[in-house]
Amino acid sequence: MRVRVPFGRGALTGFVVAVTPHPETGGKTAPIREVIARLEDRPSISPDLLALTAWVAERYLAPFGQCLRLAFPGSPERTRAAVPAKHADETSAVAAGAAPGQSTCDESLAPLRAKALAAIARQTHASLLFPATTGALLGPCADAIQAVLDRGRTALVLVPETGRVDSLHAFFAARWGARCQAYHAGLSSAERHQAWARIQAGEAAVVTGTRSAVFAPLSGLGLLIVDQEDHQAYKAENVPRYDTRVVAAERARRAGAVLILASAHPSLETVHSTGTDTGALGPIVPQAGAPPVTVADLRDAPFGDILSTPLSDAIAARLADRRRVLLFLNRKGYASVLLCHDCGQAVKCPACSVGWTFHKRDGLLRCSYCGRSGNAPERCPACAGTRLIPSGSGTEALEEQVKARFPAARIARLERHRTGGDGANAAILSLWQAKELDILIGTQMVVTRRPPPVASLVGLVYPDAALHLPDFQAAERAYHTCSDVMALADPHDSTAGIVLQSYLPRHHVIRALAERNPSIFYESELAARQALGYPPFGRLIGLRVSGTKEDLVDAAATRWAALLRTAWPSTGKVGVGGAPLVGPPPALIEVLGPIPATPARVRGRFRRQLVVKGTDGTELREAVRMTLAEMDRGGRAGGLRYDIDVDPQSLM
Repeated sequence: MRVRVPFGRGALTGFVVAVTPHPETGGKTAPIREVIARLEDRPSISPDLLALTAWVAERYLAPFGQCLRLAFPGSPERTRAAVPAKHADETSAVAAGAAPGQSTCDESLAPLRAKALAAIARQTHASLLFPATTGALLGPCADAIQAVLDRGRTALVLVPETGRVDSLHAFFAARWGARCQAYHAGLSSAERHQAWARIQAGEAAVVTGTRSAVFAPLSGLGLLIVDQEDHQAYKAENVPRYDTRVVAAERARRAGAVLILASAHPSLETVHSTGTDTGALGPIVPQAGAPPVTVADLRDAPFGDILSTPLSDAIAARLADRRRVLLFLNRKGYASVLLCHDCGQAVKCPACSVGWTFHKRDGLLRCSYCGRSGNAPERCPACAGTRLIPSGSGTEALEEQVKARFPAARIARLERHRTGGDGANAAILSLWQAKELDILIGTQMVVTRRPPPVASLVGLVYPDAALHLPDFQAAERAYHTCSDVMALADPHDSTAGIVLQSYLPRHHVIRALAERNPSIFYESELAARQALGYPPFGRLIGLRVSGTKEDLVDAAATRWAALLRTAWPSTGKVGVGGAPLVGPPPALIEVLGPIPATPARVRGRFRRQLVVKGTDGTELREAVRMTLAEMDRGGRAGGLRYDIDVDPQSLM
């Protein structure tokens, strides 16, 4: 129940989670103040949902109040937004061809569909991985939803982006009408409150939403579906930094519901946790009629050329046949940085220790972290040298080279931060759909836009860049992204093809993509993760210390690492000042760092990073909890802040 309570000279909204006969003040005298008002006449959320938010607080070392707030329709979390859903996407395209009350099921998914329906009939919990696109998933999911509705239970369907909720909701509403409800951050405050009230009152039995909808007040939950479960948007970026997939699994377990995790290229964690045979995942697209993949070895290309001979020849052939080309390069601007040829320093953002991205056409430098921009200097800020050279070719440089090589082609470039903003990108996509462009160049935006910009030729210009990132999930993210880009090769074009440029043609990610064999990637990457003790075979907690004074940040990070190395969670003790404890050996806890975070300074705050690594997640969390309390006793001079990310999706 929510109440209004006095706080200082003002008032705040509080949550009543328990009532005790006597105040718990730790033996100290404390004044008791009256509640100003009750905001509701009865409990707002069910005991089950209250227990789930408490579990999230414990699991992610987050304040209970912030976790409890997730169960209410107040200020929603903002998810990574897709383009506004003004166009048809894969969901609505499939829905248009299906009559209400009818569903179809891909033959390869028939056994999984049967397992899901059997578990629903028994009303027992089960976790299933459906290696399928959203379009292929619709039929089996509709059947599963109908099965739970027939048993008087409810269903929750999660998607990663707000732009995809409406079309999926429309598909369900065509079959079940007013029993369906959309619930996501794109709704206005009034719409969100109204949707929440309908769900709580039991008027909606099929809810479609984004990340925060995992806390929707559904009762009698019988089915929980997480579509595109590998998407990074399912991990909350702000406190509480929960993973929607993990919370969904816990909610389904508690409710005795069936959990379906779906993706055309599932995450390693899901493949491992569901016990899925990697050999059964199947190709990215059916082999019959799939566009062929050519790997162009960049070691054979002239130095400085962005386009290899195979890709350049393929572009020329498509243009001669009046067909279209999509070129993917996940680097914005003209160059990643401006380097000084005299002193070797990069021109950096004054508020962040990271190089500016150079945008040649606008003559601007822009910081990818704080958004600050400025004019490109004529002299090096470090040595006053005049020889500033772009380094790390971006989409603008690619566009320049493509225009020089194919001057008659109609070329456009998609980029999130550009002159004209998203309106300019929308105009470009309209030209593409009208077939008034020959070549489209884009970053990762190309896989989020609807309708997708399919092409006769898809060129992945430099996928190696993602493989070189200093992160344990770099290879997996590269595989997922490149898989999505490859899917943009027009399936209805018999001449469609894909050219993948790489300096690492034998890398397991490149081989898996080229051979359209997911098992190459999953088997190799799982083996590497197991050897190094990374998830899903080990647990991680990312820790970050930040502040306005570098020496205080360094000292605090060093002290935290020392405390962690002497913490024994099983005994509830920690060595004072880093002194070792005497007794039985603790569970294996490895502390990596501290090291400068990436980047080491953002918006004027210095940042240091640690990683706590081990096999027992409970032990890791307890070690962090104990040592954080010790760190807090040392004060927060210099604006010190301690951030915790349980199960981080990136160490950068």
